[in-house]
Amino acid sequence: MTANTGPVAPDIELHHLPASLHFHGREIELRGLEPGDEESLLSFGRRQPEDDLLFLERDITDPNDVATWVSDTTAGHTRTIVSLDGGAVNGYATIERGRLRWTRHVAEIRVMVDVDARRLGLGHALLGLAFEAALADDVSKIVAQMTPNQGGARRLFENLGFVQDAVLAQHVRSADGNSHDLIVMRFDTAQRRMCAVCGKSALTLIPLEGRELCWACFEMEEVELGAG
Repeated sequence: MTANTGPVAPDIELHHLPASLHFHGREIELRGLEPGDEESLLSFGRRQPEDDLLFLERDITDPNDVATWVSDTTAGHTRTIVSLDGGAVNGYATIERGRLRWTRHVAEIRVMVDVDARRLGLGHALLGLAFEAALADDVSKIVAQMTPNQGGARRLFENLGFVQDAVLAQHVRSADGNSHDLIVMRFDTAQRRMCAVCGKSALTLIPLEGRELCWACFEMEEVELGAG
């Protein structure tokens, strides 16, 4: 899992998509993955550091795997949100539920942001959308995978309430032939926090006058309080 620990991202929810947001002066489009995005996805994948590709279930540098990914998203088997800078993919978030009957209650979140777009808050925005999508699918467990050297991603997930589920020793192998451990983290959705105003689950809640609110309700109430 690749994520950033930079500034808080602009508030965005699934029903806002497609949308254009400004991240430190850069206009980024957020929308669902579409047929025709294959070449841009391949270019994105081939720009990423080798270590960031280790944990991925799909080879996002391979045309066949990327074509299958787009097809799975179009068919509704996978939820994928992409971010675009100047029309080129520079990040994505996916939610994929287990395909087997006994794993349908589990969803895996994967988020990756381009190396030149990290620490802008984009990773947090994508993660929030993926988290919302997983909760909308009524899963009971959300998992994320990362290698031990991805400390920033691990801290971000821990701050959201994810806990370490397992360490799979020597589970992934890099292009140089070296093996690496894989960390599996989990979030049990029974522990999710609800906005005190609208009652919706939220990735992050903001305290206001003894209550915890989602971003949308916080902004609305802050305006009302400010107006006196």
